[in-house]
Amino acid sequence: MMQQDIIKWDLSDFYKDINDPLIETDIQEIEKLAEDFHHNVKGKLEAPSLTPKQLLEWFKEYEKVSEKTFYFDLFAELLLRTNNLNDDVKAFYSKIDEFKVKIQQKLLFFNLELNKISDSKFEELIKALELKPYIHALKFNRMKQKHQLSEKEEQIILLKDMTGVKGFLNLYSEFKSNFIFDFEVDGELKKLTEAELFAYMYQENKDLRYKALQKIVAEYKKNEIIFTHIYSNILRDWDLECAKRNFKKPISRRNLENELSDESVEVCGKVTTESYPIVEKYYNIKKKLLNLPELHMSDLYAPIGQITRKYSYQEALELIKDSDEKFSPEFKAIIEKMVEINHIDATPRRGKNRGAFCAHGKQKHYGFVFVNFVETVDSVRALAHELGHAFHAYYIQREQNFVNIETSLVVAEIASVFNEMLITDYLMNTDLSKDEKISLLCNTIESNFGTSHRQNAFYRFEKAIHGLLEKKLPTTEEIKGAFVKEMELMFGNSMTNIREEYANYIFVVPHFLNVPFYVYAYNMSNLLVISIYQMYLEQKEKFIPKYLKLLSLGSSLSPEEMLAEISINLNDPTFWEKGIKYLSDKIDELEKLVENN
Repeated sequence: MMQQDIIKWDLSDFYKDINDPLIETDIQEIEKLAEDFHHNVKGKLEAPSLTPKQLLEWFKEYEKVSEKTFYFDLFAELLLRTNNLNDDVKAFYSKIDEFKVKIQQKLLFFNLELNKISDSKFEELIKALELKPYIHALKFNRMKQKHQLSEKEEQIILLKDMTGVKGFLNLYSEFKSNFIFDFEVDGELKKLTEAELFAYMYQENKDLRYKALQKIVAEYKKNEIIFTHIYSNILRDWDLECAKRNFKKPISRRNLENELSDESVEVCGKVTTESYPIVEKYYNIKKKLLNLPELHMSDLYAPIGQITRKYSYQEALELIKDSDEKFSPEFKAIIEKMVEINHIDATPRRGKNRGAFCAHGKQKHYGFVFVNFVETVDSVRALAHELGHAFHAYYIQREQNFVNIETSLVVAEIASVFNEMLITDYLMNTDLSKDEKISLLCNTIESNFGTSHRQNAFYRFEKAIHGLLEKKLPTTEEIKGAFVKEMELMFGNSMTNIREEYANYIFVVPHFLNVPFYVYAYNMSNLLVISIYQMYLEQKEKFIPKYLKLLSLGSSLSPEEMLAEISINLNDPTFWEKGIKYLSDKIDELEKLVENN
C-alpha cells in the first residue's frame, strides 16, 4: 500500500506522542492525586460515622485516579501494538507499566478496607440512593472478602509478580518470538517467523500444510524442557495463590472474577462435551469436501473452496454499515464517526502486531479498533467482530461511570459475535455462488468450533492438569498426554495421528499461562451469543431495545442479573443446548448444499 493509503489510529485523544510535555504533567498529577487519596482516606473507611455522602466523595476520587492511570496505560499499550520494533516506544511502555504498579500500590487499600466495613453498615450503604452507580462494585468487592489478603501481602504479590509470573510470561513470549524457521517453498528456502509459517496452514497444498505444522511442532519439541518448566511454574503459582486465598478449586478464582457460579460453568462444559459428535460429523464432511482419505491436524484450517472475490477496506465498511443499519441505524452512525476521527487501525505493516482487538476510548468518546485487513472475507468478518466490540464500548461508556466499564469475560463477546453473525447472514444473501456459500458456511462452522468446542477441550485440559498439580509436578509427557486426550475426545474418528503429530502443540497455546481458566469463557460467550441471536430471529424488532439496553449495562449488574432481564438462566442446560442446536442446524444446511452441488 502507498503511504497515504495506510489506515491507522490517531491517538491524540490521549497525547500527541511519547514526548508530549503533558505526559510528565499528568504523571505528577496522578501521583499527587494517589498520594492525597492514600493520605486522606486510608484507615477511615471502618469508622462507624461513615456516611453514604462521604463514601460517594471518596469513590469518585478513587475513580478519578484509576481512570487517569487507565488512559495512560492504554495509550502506551496502543502505541506498542503498532510500533513494537521501536525501542523508544518499548522503553516508554515499560516506564508506564512500572508507574501503573506504583499507583496500584497506593490505591490497593481502598477495596481491602471497604471489606472491613461491618455487615450492618454495609447493608445501610448499599441502600443509599446516592451510591447507586457504585452498588454493584461494592457488592462484587464484598464477594471477594474472604479471598483477600492483608494490604502488605497484596503489595508483595504485586511486586513479586513483576519478576515472578510476569518474568516467566515474558520469557515464554520472548523465547517464542525469536523462533525463525527455515522452510522450503517451491524450491526456495525461506526464513519465516512462526506467524508467517502458520499462514501456510491455510494453503490449499496438503503437503505444504503438513510440513508447516510439523516444522512448528518440532521446534517446540526441541525446547519442551524449557516450556515444561515455564508451564509448571506459572500454573503452580496460580494454584498456590488460590489456596492462600481460600478458593475451593483453582478454577473458582476465575469464576469469581467472571461473576459466575461453579455450577453454570460446569453445566455449559457438560453440554458442550456431550455435543462433540457434531464436531466429528463436520470434519468427516470436510474430509469428503477435500477429497482426502484421512484428515490430519494440519488440515484443520484447510480452505473449503474459496470466496475468491477481494473486498477493499472501503467495500468492507460499506457492507458492514449496510448490514448494521438494518438492525440499528445508530450502529452505522458509530462506524462513520470512528472512520472520521481515525479510531480504526486497519493496515498491516512492519512493527504492527498480528491479530485483532478493540480497546475502550475515553469516557463518552469512541473505542479504538485494531485489525489487519487483507481484503478477504475473513477480514470483513474480523472487522465486523471488532466493530461490534466498539458498539459495546460506546453504549457502556455513554451510560455508565468509569467503575462500571469493564465486563465479565462471559458477556464481553456479545456484541462482537452478534455483529459477526449479522454480517455472515448478510453475505449469505448476497450474490455468492453455491460454492462460495459452502465456503462461507464451512468457515462459519469452523470459527464457531474454534471458539466453543476447541476452547471447551482446552478448559477440560486445564482442569485435568491443575488436578494433577495437586498431587505432583506434571512431567512433559503428562502435560502432552492430557492435551492429546482432550483433542482425541473432541475430534472422534475424524482426525488421524493426533498424538504423533500434534502433542507438542500444547506449548504453542498461550492462554493457559496468560490468563488461567480464561478459555471456558470463550465457549460460554459464544454459545450465549448464538442463543441471543436466535432470540433476535424469533422476536425481530421487539428484541432490539432489549439488546441495546444489554449492551449499556457494563458491570453495573452481574452477568446472571443482566441476562435474567432477557429471561436467560445460565444454570439451565436447555439454554446452552440452543446454541448447540444452531451449530448442528448449520452442519445440516451444509450437508444439503453439498448433496445438491
